Amino acid sequence: MTQNVAQAAPQERTQGTSEPGRIAQLVRRQEFTLVLVVLVIGIIAAILNPVFISSNNLIELARATVIYFIMACGATLITIGGGLDFSVGSVFTLGGIATAWGMSIGVPWPFAIVIGLLSGTIAGLVNALIIERLGVPPIITTLGTFYIISGLIVVFSGGNDIVGLSPTFELLGQGSLYGIPLVVLYAIIIGVVFWILLEKTRFGYNVRAIGGNRAAAVTNGISATSINRWLYALGGLLAALAGIIYTARTGSGQVSAGGASVTLVVTSAVLIGGTSLFGGLGTITGTAIGALLFAEIDNGLALSNIPPLYLNIVIGSILILAVAADYVRRKRLYRR
Repeated sequence: MTQNVAQAAPQERTQGTSEPGRIAQLVRRQEFTLVLVVLVIGIIAAILNPVFISSNNLIELARATVIYFIMACGATLITIGGGLDFSVGSVFTLGGIATAWGMSIGVPWPFAIVIGLLSGTIAGLVNALIIERLGVPPIITTLGTFYIISGLIVVFSGGNDIVGLSPTFELLGQGSLYGIPLVVLYAIIIGVVFWILLEKTRFGYNVRAIGGNRAAAVTNGISATSINRWLYALGGLLAALAGIIYTARTGSGQVSAGGASVTLVVTSAVLIGGTSLFGGLGTITGTAIGALLFAEIDNGLALSNIPPLYLNIVIGSILILAVAADYVRRKRLYRR
């Protein structure tokens, strides 16, 4: 009996120490599979319409990916931390409209950008406070603020787009450096910063701990309330930033920008990229691939003259598959 226990203990310790390795292996496998899917869809799109692989179209594909990816970076951290944010589509619009409005009343464009970023950050903090103080689940809170913000934007703007923006501001979204669109450079910088934040800092460790087991994390001295506020504030900030970049690209603050479709794509990109709906697991790299996948599908359907409504069918199907795959992955990972 004693011998059996002694033999079992090292085996249990080995299994325990191998768990991070198994998680990393599963993540790499999923990301590799996702890359293959992106390549296959790209090949099919190029066969259907050779314009898909033209330099101009690839640049537009990169620009579209950037918008999704910037928002998805914040959404990834929120989801890993055990939350959800379905308000990103409206905060995206809020950031662009607030910035455009600032310039329309004579505010210099750098300060107008600050107005837009602050509006998104405040919206994120409001989400966090409702969740914490009122005990409303994240999905209900962020759906509610999505509709509230969307309605306020229409009331405030009268439903009209805001035009006549600063040419210098527009250059931030339309310019390029050595042939590389500036918006792509923004996304690379943001991606690197958030990868480091998640993978190499105590903050990132705490986010994973709270998402994996909130009660245990709090018992070990991690302030879940503080982390939650930071996560939703960063999510709102990045959603507004993406809206500002989109406004600079299009040269106008568009009331119809963002909305439910953007929220659906961002959420789907996060989940298909390997972030668990149940918290604790996820990577910025996987999210980047997921954002590229949805931008590629949207672009490929447009070039193939397929009605945009089919995109919703594709996104919905992929979303269901992503959540089902996450359930199977977690079941395998934590099965004893």
